[in-house]
Amino acid sequence: MNITITGNLGSGKSSIGKVLKEKGYEIVSTGNIFRELAMEKGLSVEEFNKQVNEATRRGDRSVDQMIDDTTARIGRERDNIMFDSRLAWNFVPDSFKVFVITDIDEASRRVFNDSVRANSESYESQEACKKALVHRQEMESVRFKEIYEIDYYDMSNYNLVIESTNATPTEIAEEILNKMEEYQKGEFTKLMELNPSSIFVGTEAEKSGEITVNELNGTWFIKSGVEKLAQAITEGRKFVAVKVDAAYQPSIEEKSVYEMFAKEHGINYLKYPTESLREEKGFMNFSKM
Repeated sequence: MNITITGNLGSGKSSIGKVLKEKGYEIVSTGNIFRELAMEKGLSVEEFNKQVNEATRRGDRSVDQMIDDTTARIGRERDNIMFDSRLAWNFVPDSFKVFVITDIDEASRRVFNDSVRANSESYESQEACKKALVHRQEMESVRFKEIYEIDYYDMSNYNLVIESTNATPTEIAEEILNKMEEYQKGEFTKLMELNPSSIFVGTEAEKSGEITVNELNGTWFIKSGVEKLAQAITEGRKFVAVKVDAAYQPSIEEKSVYEMFAKEHGINYLKYPTESLREEKGFMNFSKM
């Protein structure tokens, strides 16, 4: 079975692909194709992306068409392929569709420090990198809706949504393969897994029940299931299945509230939520998960 992996910019898709390659999968990366085209033209990825957007508005879809046709053909003709692609899930329907999410600050740190991308993506600072990633995601979201009439950030498009913020590429790749096996056995249709150490617990959270969460521009807050979350952390699990309650509106509490849970369970949060979260740009839609 083929695997189509997409996700946030900087979510680690390429690194996951390297692990899957070691496990026998052939990697097809449309991102590399796009990046090479940008370099051939002497442009940054962001500049080339803008150029492609402008060409699309004039009716020129040659770049997208080339990538789409190649992806669909490979998906039909071959097996054991991992597609590292924004839209392969759409063009290879008989695949295990995965979306990898990650915190935007962690994503910008990875991209900023990624020397492999230095020729096509160079930034003065991590903050500049973060702004560029957000802008690029916005442009891609608009372009995909205009061209294909699909919402790339609608998480219901995927069989597995998995977080990479606090997990290694090897851990993520192995989890993807394990979940694909469960999927093939008919044990689930859609599933979402977060890193337990990425979920914030406030005073209003319910202790019992299934782990139910909602996000505020990429930061996750628990509504119920604190006991199960604590158990997952105690067991050292890297991933925990969650349900998203899009109607839940989390409050942002004092840092000391989150520090209390972190200290009790040995969590090292990458950052703590503040009111500035409400000013962040959010793209992902979990309402149908």
